[in-house]
Amino acid sequence: MSTKPAPSDALATRGGNVFDAAALRSALEQAPSGTALEAQAVADYRAFYSLNFPHIAHQHRIFSLQGAGERLTVQHYLPADARGHVLLCHGYYDHVGLFAYTIEYLLRHGLAVITYDQIGHGLSSGDPVTIESFDRYVEATRVVHAHAQDTLPAQSGLHWVGQSMGGAIVMEYLQQHPAAANEVGEIVLLAPLIRPYAWWINRWVFGVAKLTITERPRVLTANAENPEFHDLQKIDPLQARILPVAWVQAMVDWYKRFVRYPVSGLAPKLIQGDADRTVDWKFNLKTYERRYPNARHLIIAGGRHHLANEAPDKRQQMWSFLDEHCSW
Repeated sequence: MSTKPAPSDALATRGGNVFDAAALRSALEQAPSGTALEAQAVADYRAFYSLNFPHIAHQHRIFSLQGAGERLTVQHYLPADARGHVLLCHGYYDHVGLFAYTIEYLLRHGLAVITYDQIGHGLSSGDPVTIESFDRYVEATRVVHAHAQDTLPAQSGLHWVGQSMGGAIVMEYLQQHPAAANEVGEIVLLAPLIRPYAWWINRWVFGVAKLTITERPRVLTANAENPEFHDLQKIDPLQARILPVAWVQAMVDWYKRFVRYPVSGLAPKLIQGDADRTVDWKFNLKTYERRYPNARHLIIAGGRHHLANEAPDKRQQMWSFLDEHCSW
């Protein structure tokens, strides 16, 4: 593509309308699996999260698939004459609605986006933000990837983008499914998870907590230098407000497994902020680069954890890095 539409300012209005999350969940539950939902609740959802992208010609589909014992809500954002496809995986506590900036960037590059809410997140079913093993997240990803393969034109590759936990699940999925790794296009990891910030202290806190409680209240932190995003999180009806101990244990189990994996020839693009207080970014970056010696990385000065919703200048650094290093 020789030209790209300019980014829209409409995202600054996220959360500016009424959105009935329960009505949309109910409609998705009642619709047959794989059947695109057309309802006022979908229009309200797209308006609430600024997912309309009126400046980019595209089609949108939202529907459910059965997988990993749950109902997974899947979305397509399909530009005219797409030149590639991306599977986008969100992070812990997140859902597709929070990724308008990233979806817009991909659409402007002529890329079709296939994305989904993970088990227990957003519009998908499951116990809220908890899991007994990250392998269930991997299985959910397998279901969506299989759907994507059925959807893609012949001989078309698939790019992957993952934020935080989504990045971890992308790399775990490609580890468990070598055939998918052999056919992968670009891999973009935004502040990817391995272990959390201040782990050497928090592991003792967790060790005591798991003996006495099953969950604790979630504390919303300023994990992006973007007041608009913080305001959206406070009113977002799809945000969980708890931290289950079971999820932390599942994360620890996965972390211990991942750091033992051998060197891989994959070449992810790693983007990390140096003001991240959610993941142990220095340890994580060293671990990813040791495992993936062909990786390229960008460190964003002052960047916090939720890079997909960072301030405009920091997002522009990301987009410029990807424009330079990715063969979309």
